[in-house]
Amino acid sequence: MKNKQYSKVPVFENGLAQPVFPFTDGKTGENYDPSTSDIVRYCVYVESDYDMDGDGKRDLIKVLVQVPRSAVEGNYKAASLFEARPYCAGVQDDGYDHMKEVADKEYRKFDFADLDHKVAPRVPTGSISPMELALKADPSDWYYPDKGNHNSMVYENLDNFNYYLVRGFAVIVSAGFGALGSDGFNFVGSDYERDAFKFVVEWLHGDRTAYADREGTVATKADWSNGNVAMTGRSYAGTMPFAVATTGVEGLKTIVPVAGISDWYSQQNMQGAQRYWPKEMLNSYLAYYCSSRYNDETLSEKQLDDIAAFHHELSLQQLKCGFDYDADFWGSGNYRLHADRIKCSALIVQGLNDENVSTKQFEMMLKAFQQSGQTFKTILHQGPHITPTMPNKNYGILINGRFYDDIVNEWISHYLYGVENGAEAMPEVLVQTNYDQKKWETADSWDTGHSMKLESEGTGTTVIDTDWEAAGVSAENFDDVMGVKSTNMAQRYVTAPFEEAVTIQGTVCLNLKAALKDGDIENDFNPENRNDVDTLTMQLGSSKISGRMDDVEIAVLLCDVCDEEFDSIQTVDPERNIIPVETVKEGGIINGGDLLAFNEAEFSTVHKKYRVITRAFADLCNPEAGYEPETAANSIELKKGEYHDYHVYLCATRYTVEPGHSLALVIATEDPVNCMIHKTYSIEIDNASVNAVVPVTKETKDRSVKPDSSIG
Repeated sequence: MKNKQYSKVPVFENGLAQPVFPFTDGKTGENYDPSTSDIVRYCVYVESDYDMDGDGKRDLIKVLVQVPRSAVEGNYKAASLFEARPYCAGVQDDGYDHMKEVADKEYRKFDFADLDHKVAPRVPTGSISPMELALKADPSDWYYPDKGNHNSMVYENLDNFNYYLVRGFAVIVSAGFGALGSDGFNFVGSDYERDAFKFVVEWLHGDRTAYADREGTVATKADWSNGNVAMTGRSYAGTMPFAVATTGVEGLKTIVPVAGISDWYSQQNMQGAQRYWPKEMLNSYLAYYCSSRYNDETLSEKQLDDIAAFHHELSLQQLKCGFDYDADFWGSGNYRLHADRIKCSALIVQGLNDENVSTKQFEMMLKAFQQSGQTFKTILHQGPHITPTMPNKNYGILINGRFYDDIVNEWISHYLYGVENGAEAMPEVLVQTNYDQKKWETADSWDTGHSMKLESEGTGTTVIDTDWEAAGVSAENFDDVMGVKSTNMAQRYVTAPFEEAVTIQGTVCLNLKAALKDGDIENDFNPENRNDVDTLTMQLGSSKISGRMDDVEIAVLLCDVCDEEFDSIQTVDPERNIIPVETVKEGGIINGGDLLAFNEAEFSTVHKKYRVITRAFADLCNPEAGYEPETAANSIELKKGEYHDYHVYLCATRYTVEPGHSLALVIATEDPVNCMIHKTYSIEIDNASVNAVVPVTKETKDRSVKPDSSIG
């Protein structure tokens, strides 16, 4: 392959950047030769505005740069694809054990106000060019064993974007504050975290100083950069593009967030109730997990103690909130509140079966871009928490018959290189159907303008409780039970079979009147640690800490049910995070250039009489809570027998109910999968009050739902 003719400048054909640049692997470790590598690699340290750790110097952020050699040699100016991923410099794999170890430790008082030290910027003593820096670079700066994760190699995302390198894009990765090689603290959902990555964009745009050395003395410029940046990544790395976009930073032309978070509160909570997996409910857990700086052997004991004290204070601050929204704690991570600052476009990607980062997150992001007036498009697939191309697993799924990276290529070629390729003419919504994964449908708008009402024919009341054993439920079978029958824990309300197909698109709202029937209020409903959660996290729902009643939970499911088993795509593991894939064509995903192809895959199907379409959680103590996260700020003290009106917003979805199938509204108490604190209580539901407003793609008749009386 090395004998082929390569170009010195990007080549665009059919609206796409072509694979015309040679490639050299950056994971060859000691065999890597910077003098001959076709990809120039080196690390820089971008100077921030902050001195979080109080050492009298502005904190530096480590950044790994990968650029086609031709750009560094001055043949063209390269656009940058930037992944801001706090995991990439190493992680602390002992997170759960660590939380147990530190739960009862005493730390010095850490004042968050101390994070705002005002420190003058450094004064460089010299400068160095990118090529000079690269020739001196040691591959162990970006490819080294992770002491916090069984010596696995870090910067595991190093080759996730090789497709773009051989097409002339620079690829930039950074873990931000608190990572090994950087200063500061990992502060989840904060302005500090957001700004760390904003500063990197500013350096790429030519507006900020970066240094070649860890001490911050020798400056270096990205003089190979054309100043145009796109941010992308999945999960945490899909969150940071949206966060940075809300700063309006110059140079950020577009973002491609995959399963990104729009609001940190509603990632972990939902209408005042716990939503996320029990052991990961404190931000301090994630902060510690991403704090590979702990493994910096040059740090003093005081510096290590400072990091630990900061993380502990982060826990204490969240404990005061309980499961409710608090603007002081959660406001910085509610990025959607700053839609007016957005100046870039977005291609938003989300799996409709993602139970890690919920589909509500993409919808809130979409709404923010609507408010901003900027161009946005949405790709929705039937997968879980994945990117349509998964380089680390060597597979990809086709998007309406196209390679996912080709779609992104078209998008960023337009926004970063000004290629007129019709990228902006994409439909607002491109979605993989639930009934045929080979079929994709389009919509000009996520908002449909149509709705179908489901209204209960029931009378009287229904009482449901939290006795898992009597209901025969566990984390392993909760959906299986809820989907097919009513129990002491759940009441189903079921429609008659549909005569014609109906497509749901948007957020379903369930309305009901309910009251606390029974429970020991004075003792926090006798909480039990059913999931071996550390004692610190267990305090999250304690009224003794928050000062208020908290998390008397209802779980709501909307299910597709049928008398006969049918094929569906759904998760198969207890944490609802895995959908297996099947290879349909080996080497079917073409990367081009000197790169190996990936396998083309499809999602495996299961055969059941039900499928959970969407779900939600809500706290009966938060009757004012609605769709917007900030509405979950005002909790009340429940009184037995006192009814309140509730409006529960399920996670956004697009789903077609086929003829012969019915919809089932399921109102339950605790969900063992998302239950940190098992409590003993019962709830009384006014059956006649139950109704749901279901957004649909075209006008259709309203339907009644009947309470299902089958028990056990």
